[in-house]
Amino acid sequence: DVTFKKRPFGILRYQPGQGGKGAMAMEIIPKSRYPGDPQGQAFSSGVKSGWVVKSINGQDVLNEDFHKIMDLLDDEVADPRFSKSTALA
Repeated sequence: DVTFKKRPFGILRYQPGQGGKGAMAMEIIPKSRYPGDPQGQAFSSGVKSGWVVKSINGQDVLNEDFHKIMDLLDDEVADPRFSKSTALA
């Protein structure tokens, strides 16, 4: 289990589970730039692609709607250049 204390978590992309329920971490920032770097939290904590979000603030979200989970997480990457899945203009 991994607990994040601040945002962003360092997860660049999430994917919904079957039927649009649940959420999986799919793309992780592959490094921590400095000690305490919030964008390196997932990497430093050992989060791997495919890990499932189980709970948010103690609330079980395994069967919640993907979009609700994204709203609850409120995890936005500060710099979209880190994401391979974001097209830049």
